Order: sequence, then structure tokens, then C-alpha cells
Amino acid sequence: MFATIQRLIEQETRIDAQPLSPEANLYELGMTSFDAVRLLMAVEREYKVMFPREALNRKTLSSIEAIATSVLALWQLEIEPPKKLRIAA
Repeated sequence: MFATIQRLIEQETRIDAQPLSPEANLYELGMTSFDAVRLLMAVEREYKVMFPREALNRKTLSSIEAIATSVLALWQLEIEPPKKLRIAA
């Protein structure tokens, strides 16, 4: 997963992602808001996920590790069955 995210960073931003550690902050390395939007859309296409509105923030795309964690969390949400609401009588 990390190699794929590195590739997406290379394609969608001006950051050289190959020497990055998983925790390196992409914004501190020069990622712009425009780059972040392009990267977000590429990640959604690659992993067939859709980030909810509350996940659209700098933290979600701040590093390779943050992106991977977000994608894994979205996959987990997709496989968990919805919880039934209990209505008290």
C-alpha cells in the first residue's frame, strides 16, 4: 500500500515521494491545497473509496501513513454490517 501511495504522491504533487518515511508531513514538504485535492481524488480512484466530508482535512492527507490509515478505516466501515437501532417500547 505504501508503494502505491508513494506513486500517487509522485504523480499528483511536486513532492519526491521515494525517499519519504511513512510519517513525513507532506504539507511541510510543499504540498499545496490543489495538490491535496488531486491526491485525494487519485487515492479514491485507486482504492475505490470515498472520503466522507468529515475526513476532508489536512490530517487525512498529511502523510503516507495517514492516507493508508484512512483508506483502511474506510474499508473496515464497508465490511462491517450496519448496527441495528434498538427502539425502546
